[in-house]
Amino acid sequence: MSKGPLAVRWGPPPAASPHAGAVETVRVELENAGTIAWRAGVNLAYHWLDDRDNPIVWDGRRTAAPPLAPGERGVIDAAVRAPIPPGPYRLAFDMVAENRAWFSELGSPMLVQDLRVAERPG
Repeated sequence: MSKGPLAVRWGPPPAASPHAGAVETVRVELENAGTIAWRAGVNLAYHWLDDRDNPIVWDGRRTAAPPLAPGERGVIDAAVRAPIPPGPYRLAFDMVAENRAWFSELGSPMLVQDLRVAERPG
């Protein structure tokens, strides 16, 4: 991973049990692995991908990142809306500096996990 101004190091994948179209809050652990502090405009977002990493939902809801100096760790409680229809997906978290770049475009890996989106109860 490149250690440039904007970089992230992820904690373990969050526990998630998504249901089609429903919003779930998941706790994401991360560290500012870059060389500049995160201020307003740095957000956690997500993408839903298929099993070939094609985007199904790109540019999911944003959640503001806490202000973190380089090397500091934090936790973000992110609201994530699951895709429709139910089935197998990859949930990929990514950081974004609004109007600048996705961190993954700058060399930071996304936090990716394979999940099965269940039918919505009721």
